[in-house]
Amino acid sequence: MSKIKWLLLIVVSLLSSTAFVNASPATIGLGDTISVWVKGEPELSVERQVGNDGSVLLPLIGSVGVNGLKTVDAARLISGMLEDGFLRDPMVQITVKQKGTSGKKAPVATARPINTPAPASEALPPQQQLIEIFDTVSGKGVSGVAMLLGNRVYQSNRLGQIIIEESDGPVVLMADGFQTLSGSLSQLLRSGKPPRINMLRVQTAESITFSVIDVNTRKPISNVEVMLDNMKIKANRQGVFKISQISKEFGEITVTRRGYQTVRQVVDYKGSDARTIEMVKQER
Repeated sequence: MSKIKWLLLIVVSLLSSTAFVNASPATIGLGDTISVWVKGEPELSVERQVGNDGSVLLPLIGSVGVNGLKTVDAARLISGMLEDGFLRDPMVQITVKQKGTSGKKAPVATARPINTPAPASEALPPQQQLIEIFDTVSGKGVSGVAMLLGNRVYQSNRLGQIIIEESDGPVVLMADGFQTLSGSLSQLLRSGKPPRINMLRVQTAESITFSVIDVNTRKPISNVEVMLDNMKIKANRQGVFKISQISKEFGEITVTRRGYQTVRQVVDYKGSDARTIEMVKQER
């Protein structure tokens, strides 16, 4: 193969493996309106104006400093933040839609530390508002909260922040390890900058003991293998196993044993009473 063909193959390979693309190498400044496009993610593709502190507020990842960055570097920064726990190999493109007229200076942008809340003064389009979901006991933001509001489902970022487009309406909030909340948005919101919703943790058992028995003979089954949320454990000779250090409300258990039908169950961890799992022999 000629050197030219090798060169073409290398170029094509590099282009196809790029995690982000950018149409313009412009530098982002204060007051600029930028378009953030995430391939295949319309909910994350937004337009934002760079605030006086040099940052923009984005879905899922919160506040991101972009002032002074080239659009390609800002795309790389946002792509990396989205890839850190949210998306796999995100493709991000940023363009400057309109240059700002502000003459104020701000520090060259850096990513806001993930445990630092976004400022309540962050500029958002008029139809959107930022709210925060907090753990009532710890006072920390709750990540991964699913919020059903109107006909849309939102999810909180690692700071417990959600940007919504509705001002009120019936809402349901669900998060692993927390009590489900439902009601009207205006009733659940607590005043603050930004407004917040408090969630209570579910009181789970410290430990639960399970016994595996034959459904017909009612005798314990030995040599049982148990998969608990992708973790393998083994029951003792009496078919007994124990789960401890429980930190969530529900879990999935899969029980297998040669000669028996596999059992899959969703387990409620809120009670500490002993549980029994019944297995049925396979027909020969």
